Amino acid sequence: MTSVDVERVERWFRDGDLLHPCEGDAPPSTVDLARAVASIGGVPLSDTDDRAAELAERIGRDRPLLFVLVDGLGCVFDELARPGGLLAGAEGIQLRSVFPSTTAAALTTLATGAWPSQHGVPSWYTHLHNHDLTATILPFVERDSERKLQEFGIRPSEAFVYPSRMALIESRFRTYHPRAISNSEFTSYQRGSAPTDPYDHLRDAVATVVTRIVEQDEPGIHYLYLPMLDSASHRDGPESSATLRALEAVDRALGLIAEQLDGRARIAISADHGELHVTASEKGLFLPDDPLLDDLHTPPHGEPRVPMFCVQRGREDTFEGEFRERWGRDWALLTRAEAEEMRLFGPEPMSPITAERVGSHLALSATKNVLVYGEAGNKVSALNGYHAGLRAEEMEIPLLLA
Repeated sequence: MTSVDVERVERWFRDGDLLHPCEGDAPPSTVDLARAVASIGGVPLSDTDDRAAELAERIGRDRPLLFVLVDGLGCVFDELARPGGLLAGAEGIQLRSVFPSTTAAALTTLATGAWPSQHGVPSWYTHLHNHDLTATILPFVERDSERKLQEFGIRPSEAFVYPSRMALIESRFRTYHPRAISNSEFTSYQRGSAPTDPYDHLRDAVATVVTRIVEQDEPGIHYLYLPMLDSASHRDGPESSATLRALEAVDRALGLIAEQLDGRARIAISADHGELHVTASEKGLFLPDDPLLDDLHTPPHGEPRVPMFCVQRGREDTFEGEFRERWGRDWALLTRAEAEEMRLFGPEPMSPITAERVGSHLALSATKNVLVYGEAGNKVSALNGYHAGLRAEEMEIPLLLA
């Protein structure tokens, strides 16, 4: 029998309140983009990768490719881009993020060309059941203490289990990340043995990218990651003056790269997700002393926009009833099996590692609400921008070609 909450979510999809990542009239996805970029670097496509092949042809193979991932640059910023700038003037193709529309899931998809249902990194706060802890997975630290996961005996290969397609790129491949993460566990997994150039400031990234492409002067792929827009948007909200300044700085930097390269490279710009502005009244707290924890194996994990739960066997009815009584007005509570049947994490069945890390239940909202685990006033609840859900503001991302 279909549950009431499954029917709610299906209605939200029908009414356009939420966007499905891969069904209906969904445009090409982050998966298609990842496979397209890797194919330009020599990684073969399968016979069913028609959308990826089309994207690869639109991007082109005749020149070096500078692929720029502007973290958080969802289509919500289309109308805020500087008139006359590179972002506003580039050829645009609409894409759709994966679910959850979060940096951890989407960047792992860009690395692997796989849906979250397969690659096993479903959220920023990922519960690693074998070690009974929740990791902030890309920084590779334990969520509460922020101690490195290596201190708990966890190797990167245990966290990032799906092979990186990006690491298989055969042609010349180079990455550019902020120095603090240029040799992190995740970026090292993502690029494999490819060389990397760290940068300290946006101007350094511009100079280094231009120099490397001019020096190389032959086809290859250069991957530039820019996190500053997402950082400002989380902190101050997507429509804040600080976020708009970050957007303008990114736009001017990319325009300068294009001007200095003068056609030597194709520039393709995309994003991992968009962003929502969330007000104080839309924020809920799941406190560390909440009696509902008695029904769980572990504190809630996942994302504030997509909280995930590991409910103890035999306590499902109790947990579901209490959750819906408290938060059911704004949230739909699904079992993992229901989410899998709805293909929310991708068209393929969940891999065992993804299923384990998602847990037994997850919650979705068609509103802008978030549910944060932690004490009142914690740093996550103090943010003004959030993402990870299925609203258009979170899911619609661009591919801009210049």
